[in-house]
Amino acid sequence: MKQAAIVVLLLCVGFLCFFLITQEGAAKPAQQVVRDYVRANGTQDTGALNLVTAIYLGYRAFDTLGETIVLFLAVIGVNLLFVKQR
Repeated sequence: MKQAAIVVLLLCVGFLCFFLITQEGAAKPAQQVVRDYVRANGTQDTGALNLVTAIYLGYRAFDTLGETIVLFLAVIGVNLLFVKQR
């Protein structure tokens, strides 16, 4: 019974946070400027065919590369742990 109450409480907090974050005007002005710039110039700046690709590979390429390296190192670490246990 405790677990169900905790799940319901967490869901309520999650919905509250979602609605507070997505309210109109919740974004800071600097975020709005960047958002509008990327929407208007994203495909031209990066040469990508669509906006999602422009953001993912053009603007966030170094961030994506860093995330890939961290994931790769984590997989190697887990593999090393399992090899040592055999």
